[in-house]
Amino acid sequence: MDEKKVVRFVRYEWRKWNFYMFIIILLLSVEAIITGSLEKFLLSLGNYGYAGGVLAGFFFTFGATTPFSIATFFILAEYLNPWLLTLLGALSGLISEYIIYNFIKNETGKTIMIYKNKKIKLPKIKSKFLLKISPLIAGIIIATPIPDEFVAVIFGIEKYNVKKFLVLTFVAKFIGILFIIELGRIL
Repeated sequence: MDEKKVVRFVRYEWRKWNFYMFIIILLLSVEAIITGSLEKFLLSLGNYGYAGGVLAGFFFTFGATTPFSIATFFILAEYLNPWLLTLLGALSGLISEYIIYNFIKNETGKTIMIYKNKKIKLPKIKSKFLLKISPLIAGIIIATPIPDEFVAVIFGIEKYNVKKFLVLTFVAKFIGILFIIELGRIL
């Protein structure tokens, strides 16, 4: 394929298609909420058992899908063993966090093209205070149901020790998901 056509596609046409896809997904989401099909889908996750918990754990990391993951855990908490469900959700959440962490870690210090001719260079964090306090803050953020992909980005930029990152993330995810599941069982 001609290089100019590839550049044109990436710069202009792909962005146009991204916009169209965003509009289509937005309209489908609104339709799913209005018709109740989203609620039916979430309730049907009880039929998928632990596989639904694995999916919910994976998407618990991302801001846009966190509410759906919480709803899924609430529903699955009624049917499944809470400890096994928590373990599977935390492990799959760990995988999604690691994907973000690894990508950012590999790109830190490199120049990345964001838009047309706009480039950024991911900086390295040099603040000793931030390096010492970030695990505590990260653990709290990861355990809560707020979007936490930013935490994986910070650890990736810091080039934080992988083993420590995985342990901290798993423990925080486990605690957060267990809290949500227990809350779902109570309510």
